[in-house]
Parts: sequence; structure tokens; C-alpha cells
Amino acid sequence: MINLASLSFYFDVVEDRIRLIGNLDNGQERTDFWLTRRLVLRLLDASPKLIQQTTEKISKTPVEHQSAMAQFEHDKAKQSQSVRQESNLEHKDFKASLLRRLDISFQKGKYRLSFYVGGQDEVFGFSVLTHQEMHQILHWMHKGCLQLDWGVSESLFDVDEQAPMRLQ
Repeated sequence: MINLASLSFYFDVVEDRIRLIGNLDNGQERTDFWLTRRLVLRLLDASPKLIQQTTEKISKTPVEHQSAMAQFEHDKAKQSQSVRQESNLEHKDFKASLLRRLDISFQKGKYRLSFYVGGQDEVFGFSVLTHQEMHQILHWMHKGCLQLDWGVSESLFDVDEQAPMRLQ
């Protein structure tokens, strides 16, 4: 099982997929995955509930304000990331495996991503992330969906779509 200590994203318009590159330049074994539209959209669809359930600040916020608080936390995490723009992520010499399944669990304040490829039932690789890093991964997946025109809303935690309607 490979520890994916760093994750990089490349949005491939020709393939209509997102290439997730694990361990691009950190000295560990590089691993490339193809993320399909179906997989990413399912992950993004489940992300508001995941973030709400695993973030104490959000879960203690009144229901009508939870999506706004989640978006605030998400924006804060995006701003704090150190991004290195790679104009040309070299991947011609690296074969990407189709990511069949990505499980996300939460334990002791950390997210664990388990990567499954092909027909394998065992975990191929894993990554352990903080809240902030999880928001950053969700941001890059969402950005890829926007760039590839996969029909997602501009906001990952869309306040208008998720807030319950209440009459006063």
C-alpha cells in the first residue's frame, strides 16, 4: 500500500477526466490516477454532509447557516494553501490507473482517503489529511469540474441550494 503524501491535479480536456498525481515530486513513488466525472461528482455531492458531520464548528452552527459556515471554512482553507503552478505537468511517461473507488473516513481529527484501482478489493494507496487539506482537495476537484464543464454550481457549498426555506 502506497502512502500518497502529496496530491496534484491536472485537468485533461481531451480525456474529459481529472488526473490525480500522487507523490509528484516529493521523492516517494509517483502514482497517477484517472478520476472520472461520475466518481468526482458523487464525491462532491457527498462533501457538504461529510464536512458538516466532521467539523464541530459547522455542526454546532444553526442549520440555516451551516452551508454558509462550510463555505467560509472552505474559502479560508483555499486561501491558506501554498500552490505551485505547474504549467506542464509531465505525465507522458506515467500511466494512470482508473480510480474505481475512493473511500473517505474520519478518525482522531484526520481524514483518511483510501484509493482502489481496477478489480482489486484491497486498498492500493492512502492519504491522511487535516480538515484544511481535505477542503483543499475538494477545492481542486471542484475546480476541475468547473474547468471541464461538468455542470457543477460555482460554489461547492451552495448556500441557496442547501439552506432550508423558512417563513418568518
